[in-house]
Amino acid sequence: MKHLLILTAAANLLLTTSVFAAEITKPAEFAKMATVSNMFEIQSSELALKQSDNAAVKKFAEHMISDHSKAGEKMMPAAKADKVEVPTKLDAEHQAKLDALKAADKSSFDKMYKAEQLKAHEAAVALFSVYAANGEAGELKKFAAQILPTLTEHLTAVKTMN
Repeated sequence: MKHLLILTAAANLLLTTSVFAAEITKPAEFAKMATVSNMFEIQSSELALKQSDNAAVKKFAEHMISDHSKAGEKMMPAAKADKVEVPTKLDAEHQAKLDALKAADKSSFDKMYKAEQLKAHEAAVALFSVYAANGEAGELKKFAAQILPTLTEHLTAVKTMN
């Protein structure tokens, strides 16, 4: 019964994220969600470099830090051009996820990290797909379309990571 409740909660979260992402068409909303997600993926990957002993996890984390740092650098001028401010710290939801990863013991860290990266990339692909297709015209919409293939690659990589 406990597993059924967990699966139901996970399905609801994914559905909520997808539905919520489907509604994001305003540059300020997109920039906020994209920035927080990007920061979380970088910070959790930096943590993975310290906490994990798994070579595949470390390689994936290095790749995430590199790609998401570049994405963040590309997003700043797009946000500025669209006259949108971006957050400078994680929101409460992502901070709680990062704190949980920090508190994880060695035996459960890799599994938790992979699960969080999977959820983060599923949400990011949904957000960027919708915004690239339906967002208000501007530099952030161009940015979303430009970064989407990389996020899709990350999603595939996390699904196949050992």
